[in-house]
Amino acid sequence: MLPTVETPRTRTAALAVRARNVVDSGLVPRTSAVPDWLARLDQLESLTAAPAPIRRATLARLDDETACDLLVLSYLRHGTPYALWADTPSGFIEDVLAVRTWARLRTVLDATVEHPRVVAPACFGSGARRHLAPLLALWHVAVRRDLDAMAVILSPTRRIADHARRHMPRLAEQAGLPREPVVHCMTTGTDPGDQFALAGLYTPNALVIATDAGCFHPVQGAAVDHALDGRARLVALGVPEPTPGTWFEDLARRATSRTIPMAVSDLPSVTGEELGPCTSCPPEHGAHSPALHLPDARWATRQIAAHGPTHPLVVTRIHAGFPGAVAAVDAT
Repeated sequence: MLPTVETPRTRTAALAVRARNVVDSGLVPRTSAVPDWLARLDQLESLTAAPAPIRRATLARLDDETACDLLVLSYLRHGTPYALWADTPSGFIEDVLAVRTWARLRTVLDATVEHPRVVAPACFGSGARRHLAPLLALWHVAVRRDLDAMAVILSPTRRIADHARRHMPRLAEQAGLPREPVVHCMTTGTDPGDQFALAGLYTPNALVIATDAGCFHPVQGAAVDHALDGRARLVALGVPEPTPGTWFEDLARRATSRTIPMAVSDLPSVTGEELGPCTSCPPEHGAHSPALHLPDARWATRQIAAHGPTHPLVVTRIHAGFPGAVAAVDAT
């Protein structure tokens, strides 16, 4: 869930802001101006080559001066102090945006690095419908040089687009991200011809995020397909509709898609994964886990008992499946 109350800026986010200020102010205009720059450059290259979990753990152990020097070098060499998180969206979301993730969610987020088409059908109440798109969009533009990337959040209704548009500036300001992020929140129509509404979205590093994708009209889905060339990447998120034959279902079944469902059984309210304190509720509600706001096994059991195990609402809302034939999905 996105935080709705003020949360402290993370150490990583604060150090990245400091590194950017050091470079932008002219104090360190070039690589050789960094103290002990040859050793630091070797350290940066070693961290870049390390697996993301090891890299993040190493950065957490470093003292502030060393970590800041590494982020300064990253800014000088790559145009962004966040390049060390280019292969770990989940790491960026936790370390910089201060939003806790959980195991299945990390699988979906990090799949976007390796797979150009990621489809994440989600159970009811998981938060994927609205919350993931702003987080993924900010990661995509932050880990690349300014104006070298663009993220587009597409939704079937203006209400969902407005939600992302409201939350992104607050998340960016809280994390100290530079300027206005290059993220566009858009909707398309359902009239004939609207499938070409996104024809101009061609850019070398575009990430298209279709949120609430289960509700996309066929024309809106065709608009997404038309916007995807060989360079653009796609992440489609949402709760499947109980009606078969939707664009979202078709997208999930394509051989080019990596489909990763998020069922109720994958939620931390069922797995027991620790999420830390909830940051969505005001303090007067008392300390509690965000898992309290998620569907749990008891709710799923009641729904299955009420509707039957094969009912389309059970298949889609609980198991994050589609009501048609069984699709080949990633269940790991």
